[in-house]
Amino acid sequence: MNSKDIINSSDEAYAVVIGGANIDIGGRPYKPLVAEDSNPGKIKTSLGGVGRNIAHALTKLGVKTYLITAIGDDYIGNLIMKRCEEVGMDMTHSLILPDETSSMYLFINDADGDMSVAVSHMEIVKNITPDYIDSKADLINGAAAVVMDCNLSQETLLHVINKCKAPVYVDTVSTSHAQKIKGNLKGIDTLKPNKLEASLLTDMTIETAGDMKAAARELLNQGVRRVFISAGEGGVVAADENACYMVGGFPTEVISTTGAGDSAAAAVVWASINNKEEDPGRSLTRAALAANAAASVAVASAMTISPDLSASRVLELIASGEPEIKEL
Repeated sequence: MNSKDIINSSDEAYAVVIGGANIDIGGRPYKPLVAEDSNPGKIKTSLGGVGRNIAHALTKLGVKTYLITAIGDDYIGNLIMKRCEEVGMDMTHSLILPDETSSMYLFINDADGDMSVAVSHMEIVKNITPDYIDSKADLINGAAAVVMDCNLSQETLLHVINKCKAPVYVDTVSTSHAQKIKGNLKGIDTLKPNKLEASLLTDMTIETAGDMKAAARELLNQGVRRVFISAGEGGVVAADENACYMVGGFPTEVISTTGAGDSAAAAVVWASINNKEEDPGRSLTRAALAANAAASVAVASAMTISPDLSASRVLELIASGEPEIKEL
C-alpha cells in the first residue's frame, strides 16, 4: 500500500512524526561511582528518541500517528519496531537498514542520579534524507501536523521546512541540535524550544518573563507562526502575532522529568488538531494548557511516556482551572 492509498482510505486527521528512535541503556551505582572499576548497581533499558517519544505520546492522546524513523535490522531495531507497533504507532513508512546499527544511548549516573558520562550512537537517523522524505510526500503533505525533532540532519530539516504543505512543528531537542535551524525558521508553523534553545536561536539572554516575551517576538519575526517556550516548572510562554501569554504549570509530585518535554510537544499538536475555538487567543492558551497538563502527567511517572497520559486526563486537568494565565 502506498502513501496515497493510506490517505484515501480514511478521512481521519493524522500526524506524521519524523525523527529519532532508540533504546536508552542506563546504569546507576549503589555507592559513589568508582572510575576504572566495576560498580555494583542497577541497569535498565527503555525506549527513547525525541521523535519516538512524541509519536508515543500523540498515540496515547488518541491521534493517529505515523512515525518515520530509521532503524537497523538488528535486535535493537526489531525491539523498537515491536514496541512502537504495540502502543499503536504506524511504522509502515519507517526506514529499515540491514547494514546499519540501530540507535542507542548509553549513560551512567552517579549514586545521586546525576549523569556522569554518556555515549550517544544515533548516526542512523542521517539516512532519513530529503530524497527519502520526497518518497513519502503524499503521506507527509496530507497530514494535519508534521512534527520533526532536530536530531535529523540540517539538510533534511530545511527541506521539510521549505517544502512541506502541511503545518510543520519543530522540537529543537538541545542547543547543539537547535543550531541546525538557526536563521532558517521561516516556514515553521509551531516551534517548541526551552529557554536555552530560544536564547541560542535569538542571540538573547533569557532570565525573566519579559526576556521570554522578547525572545518569542524575535522568533515570530523570523517567520514562526506560533512559539511555545518552556520555562520548566514555571510553565510556558505561548505567543503568536496577536498575543503573548505566560501559562503556569499544574502542581504535581515530580518523580522523573524524562519525557516531559516530549509529552508537552505532543499535547500542543493534539490541541491544535482538535481546536474548535474561534478565538485565536483562546486556542493559543488552550494549547499551552494542554502542554503543561501533559507535562505534569509525565513528571509524575517513572516511565518516559506515562501510562496515565490520555486526552481525558489532559482535559480533566485543563478543566480544573488551576494554572494562572497572564498576558505579557
